[in-house]
Amino acid sequence: MNKVFFIMLSAIVSLVTACFLLYGRAVEMQKERDRHKGNTISLLSDIKRLQIDSTTMAVDTKVLRLTVDELEDNRAEDLEHIRKLGVRVNSLQTLAKHSVEVNAPIQAEVRDSVVVRDTLTIQVKAIIMDTPYLQVSGIIENNQLTGNIYLPVNLYQAVWIEYKYRFLWWRWGVKAIHQTISSDNPYVEIGYSEYIIIEK
Repeated sequence: MNKVFFIMLSAIVSLVTACFLLYGRAVEMQKERDRHKGNTISLLSDIKRLQIDSTTMAVDTKVLRLTVDELEDNRAEDLEHIRKLGVRVNSLQTLAKHSVEVNAPIQAEVRDSVVVRDTLTIQVKAIIMDTPYLQVSGIIENNQLTGNIYLPVNLYQAVWIEYKYRFLWWRWGVKAIHQTISSDNPYVEIGYSEYIIIEK
C-alpha cells in the first residue's frame, strides 16, 4: 500500500512540476508572440505626418522591440556606429535614429560691398538674408559665392503608450508604444524616424 501511495505521490508531483514548467513556457511564448506582432504592425504601419502650426512639423511612428541578437543580425551598421561612440551594446537600453531634410528657399538681396586685403580695397557683391529660421551671409568674388548658412533646429521627441483597454481612469495592456518627433523649423522636414527598445 505504501509503495502504491509513493508512486501516486511522485506521479502527482511530476505532473504538477510539468504543468508549472509548461505554463511558464506558454507565458514566455505569448510574450514573444505579442512582441513579434507589435514589431510587424510597427514595420507595416505608415509614418503619420502632423502639421502642428505654421512652423512646427511632427511625425508619429510606432516603436520596435528587438533583442541584442536581432540587432546584430539586422542592424549591424547601426551597432558599429554605436561601438565607435564608445557605448557598450550590452548596456544599450534604446536606440533612436532620425533623418531630417532641409529644404529652404534662399531669397537674398545682392549688394555692393568692399573687402580689404593687405591694404588693398576690393569691390565685391554681398548677400545677406536674416530670418528667424534661416540666416545666410556671403560674398560674390570672381564669380564664386563664399559664405555661411545657419539653420537653427530643435527636435522634440515624446515616447508614449497606447493602451489596449480603458475603463474610466484605469488603463492596462500595452497595444503599442509610439514616438512623436517634431521640428520647430518650417524648413526642416523629418523624413524618417525609428525608435528601438532593446530587450534583454
